Amino acid sequence: MLKLASMLLFFGGFICAGRFFASRHIKKAELIGDLMLMLSVIKTRLRYDCLPVPELLRVLCGTDKLKNLHFISDCAERVENGEAFPSAWKNSVESDGELCLLLDNCKAYLIQLGEDIGATDVEGQLGCCEYYEQFFGKELALREENGKKYAKLYPSLGAMLGIAAAIIII
Repeated sequence: MLKLASMLLFFGGFICAGRFFASRHIKKAELIGDLMLMLSVIKTRLRYDCLPVPELLRVLCGTDKLKNLHFISDCAERVENGEAFPSAWKNSVESDGELCLLLDNCKAYLIQLGEDIGATDVEGQLGCCEYYEQFFGKELALREENGKKYAKLYPSLGAMLGIAAAIIII
């Protein structure tokens, strides 16, 4: 009876681990999609409203679809407390642990975006936003492809490892 229970626990544990790793790849793609939406809002507000950075942060904080990007509200609080926008943006991105885990190689580009916003005229900022849209667009396509591939691979791999562990227990 104890062997059967341990086999089921190992099997279930490996399946759950496989689903967890698959969901992380999907979550990475969703997070980059949110960043793309953020860039679109920034471009639109800069082009049509010419908003200063503190107002732009308030608009971003007020956008319901960007609630998953917790660093934006943190950055807005830091700017309201008197910290300069580029350093507030950088510190907010670096302090968001989940963001750093999911966007390991994109983090530097996201920090650089904060240094570019508000640093030049409107046309220069729009050009920077287009550059980052292209970069994050390529990254989104790659992450979506990986998400589809690994969404099938990891649960199957977890099941196979669970079966292997159950066989070893026997």
